[in-house]
Amino acid sequence: MSMSWKTGLTPEQLSAASHDEGHALLLAGPGTGKTRVLTNRVAYLIEEKGVEPDDILVLTFTRAAANELRERIKRMIGDAAIDVTVSTFHSYALSTILKYGAGDRLPAPIRIADDWEERNIIQEDLKQILRLKDIYEVRKFFADLSADWELSAENPGDRLPNPSFMGVWNRHRLIFGYTLRAELVYQLKHALEEGAVDPEDFPKYVIVDEYQDLNPCDLAVVSLLEERGSELFVAGDDDQSIYGFRHADPGGIRRFCSDYDATLLQLETCHRYGSNIMNIANYVANQDPDRMKKNIKPAEGLPAGEVHILHFDNQEAEADGIAEIAQWLIRDKGMEPGDILVLIRSDRNKSFSNPIRQAFEKLDLPVAVASDPHAAVNTEDGRLILSILRLVHNVHDSLAWRTLLQIRKNNIGPKTIQRIYALAKDRGISFAEALDTFKAEDLINSNNLHLRIVREVEEISRKIEWASGVIYSVDLQTAINMIIDEMLSGSPQYLNIKRFFNDFLNTMSITGLGSLLASIGTSLGSREQAESVGLINIMTMHQAKGLTAKAVFIAAAEDEYIPGRYEGGRGEDDERRLLYVSLTRPREYLFITHSRRRTGQQQRTGRAVGSQRRRLTRFLSAGPISSTHGAEFMDEVREKITI
Repeated sequence: MSMSWKTGLTPEQLSAASHDEGHALLLAGPGTGKTRVLTNRVAYLIEEKGVEPDDILVLTFTRAAANELRERIKRMIGDAAIDVTVSTFHSYALSTILKYGAGDRLPAPIRIADDWEERNIIQEDLKQILRLKDIYEVRKFFADLSADWELSAENPGDRLPNPSFMGVWNRHRLIFGYTLRAELVYQLKHALEEGAVDPEDFPKYVIVDEYQDLNPCDLAVVSLLEERGSELFVAGDDDQSIYGFRHADPGGIRRFCSDYDATLLQLETCHRYGSNIMNIANYVANQDPDRMKKNIKPAEGLPAGEVHILHFDNQEAEADGIAEIAQWLIRDKGMEPGDILVLIRSDRNKSFSNPIRQAFEKLDLPVAVASDPHAAVNTEDGRLILSILRLVHNVHDSLAWRTLLQIRKNNIGPKTIQRIYALAKDRGISFAEALDTFKAEDLINSNNLHLRIVREVEEISRKIEWASGVIYSVDLQTAINMIIDEMLSGSPQYLNIKRFFNDFLNTMSITGLGSLLASIGTSLGSREQAESVGLINIMTMHQAKGLTAKAVFIAAAEDEYIPGRYEGGRGEDDERRLLYVSLTRPREYLFITHSRRRTGQQQRTGRAVGSQRRRLTRFLSAGPISSTHGAEFMDEVREKITI
């Protein structure tokens, strides 16, 4: 059953959702109802303006944000929601390229290499082929190439210091037939510029969420859609632009109204937190003289909230303090563990999350550390299932064949795989075709190596044939569960892998096996949220984008980490905005903790590597709230805890 487009809107939200004619920018700070306005905007266009659902395109940055918008729209307009395209930029780019192709710029058919394949096959192969000493040299090449795509360089790769890299990589991608996720939006831009897309397929209305997170290439795609007649309704907040590592720049949202002669709409009432939390957040945001002017105020009746900055003598005391405060919130304030969120700037090797997690566990508090949501499928057993599914979809998928040869216990090592690759290169064929060549050639004079390869290919082919019969005999979810049951019985990863695929199928708009595999390929992996329901969650600040909790701890809020190595320029601005986003996650309690001294693994992190001394981040050090000694605060808390 659908609802009226006006449902649940405040007067200012209703005015924004019903904006009539012309481009518009919705400037919406934290907790002001941006997602609600975007949802109801879709309903307004369909219900009041008579717009066909398939004429609407909604774009956002992460899969989690796309899922939330898709579900909200479905609840609002019912069955009509299926025809509204709600997608990440990468998924929209892929679907368009799959439909219209990419000329001769990309190997066909289009196959996206996921993060595991990039790290464990592509980068490792190029390191070997280029005879480089360190894998980080290869990663630097790809980082520079990605920067060219994100910045819409005219000839990506021209500025790379090793000219042979592009030649070697282009040959490698042809042999394995892959496209990198990082280049998808750039290739979409090319397709639009070349006029490859049918004018009938251009959406009449384009709604863009988190506009401040777009990089120059994303912005160019939006501009091309506008040039072809799409009306733009974009939403965001320049204070929340935190993806500088992918060249996102708040300048895009700040220029939008002048670039498109657009109407500025603003949401000025925060429904998430009260004045105390707002004051400390605004203090940080106002350190940027270029920020867009805002007049956000708390909604009437919201409690002011509590804000505390606490310093501890060392990291152990800090971790224990966070855990004891959380215990007090649960015992005396009636919170559930899932109401509490702990944020850290970064967590390489879990050096920060582990001590905090252990402190929670000592008090028997349920806790989870956010990890890559693809962790289960990135195990050998997970790769087995995913590669079999890829080969069911396309038996000539070279990356999937290569993955199985690499992870299975088959006496086929790196040197053998290199020989197959060399055969493919010499004959100008794909890796999968090279395997077929082994199978087809006369075996009379074959050696043991030849026979091992042929037998392995035959064994894998039997698994593919069996899985194909299952996939095409029952519904997709049942089929995948049956394949996992058959191939992974007894595996310690069995439940995690099954959960991964079921979650994907239940939360994504999946239309078949190809759709599932494409969605997995375009997911942002560890940058996506992986919140554990019912537990205290520890995660990085970037992972917390879009989340809220009753109580939020920002741990290790020290200058050595925020801004850390970024002193001055865009890097420091990005770090300040990241802190602002973190400060605006809580609804009732905000605890900012910092340690005066860090030892062990933590001593080797941040800007002052090797030094134990730490100090409060510069963004808060002269602020309206003074830092209190954590031990003193904890004495007060211990008196409050009900035993």
